Amino acid sequence: MIQRKQTLFLLLAVILGVVTLSLPVASVTAEGLTVSQIYNLFWLDGQHVAHFSVWPLFAILLVATAVSALTIFLFKNRLLQAKLCTVSMLLYIVWYIALIVVSKSQAPDALNFQPAFVAVLPAVCAILCMMARKGVLADEKLVRAADRIR
Repeated sequence: MIQRKQTLFLLLAVILGVVTLSLPVASVTAEGLTVSQIYNLFWLDGQHVAHFSVWPLFAILLVATAVSALTIFLFKNRLLQAKLCTVSMLLYIVWYIALIVVSKSQAPDALNFQPAFVAVLPAVCAILCMMARKGVLADEKLVRAADRIR
């Protein structure tokens, strides 16, 4: 049901999640020089060697994006769709907690850790999931009201 506004919100959240999965999330600098770039799956040091110690960022965001994509196709079960929107929102919040943990491990000095613009996109995804949830619950309320009339 692509004509429903919550489906569009969820589709946009999935697209932004995929963009976030593929672009650098932050960089670590020392004395004005970029020491490493942090992606969701790995971080590149100065010699462009990939270290996979930040994989939980990738795993959390991949699950959140997959849940958002799955939620699109559950339009016949609105209550489950609303619950999955909530789960997706919580996973985006957990991603930010994991990003804070990664930032503390990669750059103990907070001045050296510089998040990229892409780090804002999971917050936008969480807001889109919240808007989708609100639309799903409004549809459910409308259906229940129509059932009472019959």
